[in-house]
Order: sequence, then structure tokens, then C-alpha cells
Amino acid sequence: MTTTPSRPETSAADTATAPGPARLLAAVAAGLGPILLAVGMALTPYGTSDSSKEIVRKLAEHRTAAELTQWFWVVGSILLTVGTVVVGLVATRYAPKLGLWGAAVFGTGLLAISSTPSMDLVVLGGLDKGVSQEALVKAGDGTYALAVTGVPTLYFVVAHVVGAVLLGIALLRGRVIPAWAAWVLILSMPLNVVGYVGGIMPLTVATFLMLAVGFGATGLVVARHGTGWVRAAA
Repeated sequence: MTTTPSRPETSAADTATAPGPARLLAAVAAGLGPILLAVGMALTPYGTSDSSKEIVRKLAEHRTAAELTQWFWVVGSILLTVGTVVVGLVATRYAPKLGLWGAAVFGTGLLAISSTPSMDLVVLGGLDKGVSQEALVKAGDGTYALAVTGVPTLYFVVAHVVGAVLLGIALLRGRVIPAWAAWVLILSMPLNVVGYVGGIMPLTVATFLMLAVGFGATGLVVARHGTGWVRAAA
């Protein structure tokens, strides 16, 4: 009776091949998404601690910058979603439970916040149609007071922190990226909440760049070695 020897575990380095277009695009998306969000945040014409009235007034005074900011947020959010899938695949390969939960929680957090209306766009559209600032302030306050807006927003706040921490720990345990880069990822989103709630714009911008470090380092691994997953033989 003969037995077939089991296939030895294959690491990312063992599967290294010349990076194809898919790998390169995945790597770029992973690092570029958070960077675009950082730029969008830096260009935002109002502070995160401003009142609704101040936000509407500043959006009215800086419409061009506000519209440009929204473009950075739209493209950055799309790329961040792709980057989450990329990082999640790598993290799950080397730390299955942590990686899977981290990707699921972080990803669903992004879906939750995308389900809520962008009041910046609502205000810009209203201003373009001649709606008064006072009416836009009331509309914004009323929208944010709805449970269907508040609950997904609260979930996002928790999920993007917990998800980033779990992904960072997974990458750290798997020794996929340098330990310092994994720690930067772990700390990025908790500090993001501190910066946003505290109205500390430089810190908020920096946290997206910190996220770019962790995601970008993982993207480099993918570009060089792939995700670590090996296609089963037919």
C-alpha cells in the first residue's frame, strides 16, 4: 500500500514570480487608496469639530476645494475597498482567524459608512440650486439625527478601528511585513478616531498615511510574491 506524501506548506517567498498586471494593480490600490483619503482630508475646508452652521458656511465659501475633496474621497474609497481585499487575503493566509475577522469587520465598516448620505455633496448640490444655508443646516442636522444614519456611522467607527487592529496583528504574527509597519497599521485607526473627534486635522491626515504604510507594505509583498495562496492542482 502506498501513500501520497502531503504537499509541503508554501510560503509567499516560495511562490515568487515576475509580478503581472494584476499583482501590480493590487499593490498600487492597497497603498494609494489611503493616500488619496489623506489628501482629501487635508483639502477639506472645514474642521471635524466645526458646527453644522460653520461647515455649511465654509463649504459655500470654498466650493471648488470641497468638490475636489469629494473626488479624492470617491476614488480613494474605491481603492481602499480593493486594498482591504488584498490585505485581507494575505492576512488570512498567514493568520486565518485574525485575518478573516479583520478583513470582514473592516470591510463591512466601509460598506456601512458608504450607505449613509454624504452631507458635503448634499450641501454642494443644494447651494448649486440656490437652497439657503439655513435650510441646508436643518436638512443636515435632521439627516444625522436619523437612526438609519447614526447606527451605520457608529458601526463604522467601531469596525474600522477593530478591523485595522486585527489585520495589523495578523500581519505581525505572520511576519508578512516588517514589525514596525504592522504596528503603524495597528495604531492608525485608533488615532484616527482621536484626531477626528478632537478636531486635530494634522493627526487625522497622518493616520490615513499610517494606514497607507501598512497597506502599502502588504501591497509590496503581493507585488513580489503574490498573496501566498496557491491554486490547487486540477
